[in-house]
This record gives sequence, C-alpha cells and structure tokens, in this order.
Amino acid sequence: MREEVILVDENDNTIGTMGKMEVHEKGILHRAFSVFVLNNKNELLIQRRAENKYHSAGLWTNTC
Repeated sequence: MREEVILVDENDNTIGTMGKMEVHEKGILHRAFSVFVLNNKNELLIQRRAENKYHSAGLWTNTC
C-alpha cells in the first residue's frame, strides 16, 4: 500500500495528494508534523536519523 501525503500551497491550502516517496524525491510542499520533547530544564530531546533512511540519513533532527 502506497503512503499518501496531503499537498499544500504556500498558504496551507490543500491542492491534492501524492505518494510520500515521490513528494520527498521532488521536494514538493506537503503537510507534516513534528513532536518536540522537552525536559524540566527546557532541553530538547533530539535523535540522529539512521544511515539507511531515504532522506536526511545520519542527520540530527527533532524528536519525531
């Protein structure tokens, strides 16, 4: 089953859907979300992406 994402314009208006891999390969604007985990010192938990990820492999990023 192909994962689809919602395509948006620069004003966050929905303009369609497309497969997740194609969107990332072409750099097309789409809806996404992030999760930020902070401790009581207001420190942000970050993670390093796996080396075998299809994009941003090995880079440090937000929690999820």
